[in-house]
Amino acid sequence: MNPIEERTAAWSARWRPLARAVGLTADHPVLVALSGGADSVLLQHLVSASDARPRAFALHVDHGLRGSASREDGDFCAELCRDLGVPFRRVAVELDPDGPDLEARARRARYRALAAEARRRGVTTIVTGHHADDSLETLLMRWTRGSSPQGLAGPRPRLVLEPGSDLNPTAKTLVVARPLLELRRSEIRRALVDREIGWREDASNEDPRFTRSKIRHGLLPAIAENCGHEAVDHLLAFGRAVVELEDALAARTAHIAWERDPRAVAGRSPGALELGGRIERSELASLSGALRRRALARLCSEGTGRMPGARLLDLLLDDLARARCTRRTLPGGWVVVLRSSELLLLPPHGARTSPGASRQELLPFAREDAGATEDAAGGTSRLHPPEEIALEDGRRIAASVVECPAETPVPRGPAAVELDARDLPGVLTVRYPRSGDRFHALGAPGSRKLGRFLADAGIPREERGRVPLVFAGDELVWVAGVRPSEGRRIRPDTARRLRLELSPDGPRCDFRAASG
Repeated sequence: MNPIEERTAAWSARWRPLARAVGLTADHPVLVALSGGADSVLLQHLVSASDARPRAFALHVDHGLRGSASREDGDFCAELCRDLGVPFRRVAVELDPDGPDLEARARRARYRALAAEARRRGVTTIVTGHHADDSLETLLMRWTRGSSPQGLAGPRPRLVLEPGSDLNPTAKTLVVARPLLELRRSEIRRALVDREIGWREDASNEDPRFTRSKIRHGLLPAIAENCGHEAVDHLLAFGRAVVELEDALAARTAHIAWERDPRAVAGRSPGALELGGRIERSELASLSGALRRRALARLCSEGTGRMPGARLLDLLLDDLARARCTRRTLPGGWVVVLRSSELLLLPPHGARTSPGASRQELLPFAREDAGATEDAAGGTSRLHPPEEIALEDGRRIAASVVECPAETPVPRGPAAVELDARDLPGVLTVRYPRSGDRFHALGAPGSRKLGRFLADAGIPREERGRVPLVFAGDELVWVAGVRPSEGRRIRPDTARRLRLELSPDGPRCDFRAASG
């Protein structure tokens, strides 16, 4: 048995309790974030030595910030994985070393690379070497920056990365697990030294430009010197108490979550339909001030992938307290629209349309009159029932005319309608809103400006220009995804119905199911 085999055999059972502590089975497939530092090296050895033999992979992210030392870290990790028989890959990311928030940008790039590799390897769990001292340093960093109690909580044993979030641009939910979180840095290094296992030292950990380095080499030693070593243990206990308190408070607001906005199909492309959402304003208004703040911060973070700053959060809370109807821009270009009865979360403009497409490129219809200036707001397309047309952004509009007994139920959803088909022209037209459009909505006493109707129907300003309109001659019969017209309502003597559907993508739905 060679030295590597001897060392790993001694650790064959150590992975099981560590995996269990973060909600994993010992044989759960994992991707190890391997930096070459002591913590990740120990983690890689423990996973590789496990008698459960989990399917494991390793990724080293080279931030390119330390020249040849960065390359040597990658070489070290590659050699370690060769010795352990672990599939390994290294990825280089480009960062501006002189830009602001270098630590945050490096972390974001690292997690995005890990998420991409997890997808490539077909695993859903990433394990990192975060330990108790990392948690303590994070606590002190946030404390000195004036974080709220909610923000004081350090790294959790498990972090869920939602698909499409800032740290996880993939389409699959990923979990980041931190099995070493209860170990101290000194314990990790002692375990490696006892087994003569080497690791790499990152010189940037000594760089006084970084707040974490100042805390690790300045503040913590000063606390230990002036207050005794037990003071550091007390701070660790305080950090755990903060996490327990936050978990208890989170349970009181966990039921508040973004819901799918049923009106979204009217104005959003398929790729953006699952983004954003709505929430009743009363759900937040009923909370006490502290709970309202933490719930709003969580909602913004969950919806956008980024935590809002303290000033922005204060503005949103003041808007809620003063019952304002307004809008606020969140990090990443997301928008929160505060209405009298609800909050809407809208995705960034680029996510509401085809990536990289200009306004004119998004027009799904051929221009009928190249000289008409109003075509800048949308051309027209012909729709011959039974037929369906595809919009450029992937949504589809289907039409058919059917014979229906009088007692046949009428669809009530916003994306599927049935209208009176008597005196219907042989061809319908579809286009986007134009200046001067008017609409007589079902149940309304008369016609009104289409823009005002869309505003009152809750369609956000940014999405009103993307709402398809269906015309029978000059008559606007359906504001797709919102409401049909009064003039085409189903009457007791209606025998033939025009069926219309707006769908995100794919083939038309079964109207018979919708009608039932």
